[in-house]
Amino acid sequence: MAHNPGALYRLFYRSRQTPEVSADLDFQVQQIIGSSISRNRSVGLTGLLLTVQGHFIQALEGNVAAVRATYARIAMDPRHRDLHIIAQGPAGKRLFGDWNMCARSLAPSDKAILEVLDSKGGFNKEALTAATVERLLTTVATIQSRTALEALVS
Repeated sequence: MAHNPGALYRLFYRSRQTPEVSADLDFQVQQIIGSSISRNRSVGLTGLLLTVQGHFIQALEGNVAAVRATYARIAMDPRHRDLHIIAQGPAGKRLFGDWNMCARSLAPSDKAILEVLDSKGGFNKEALTAATVERLLTTVATIQSRTALEALVS
């Protein structure tokens, strides 16, 4: 199927962090975000990166060429392995338009999200579908937005 080069395209993937990344996750994620923001902004790419139980889950959205080129670059990054595309294809609207890249780690303080994962048998990378990843990442994005807003108000 041919894609309109200017049309919005979204890709969800998961990967496993290397032990070196897991050992210093906050630093490594800040490095990823720091190098991604300006690059993503320059090509109109938005998305969200989530770290959970030794894995990365990420959404990338933009035009098809930018998404595919970014994913190809990510696939070469030695900080993770076992990459798996969960879903990709045309998208009607941006889900993560507020961020050229945003990262969030699920911590014990993310009780509601962790409870949902636990009620579904815990985090199971094999069970991730386009719908479950979209729901998970948009929930995290909403929490991230609220947290940022509360920090501004406080």
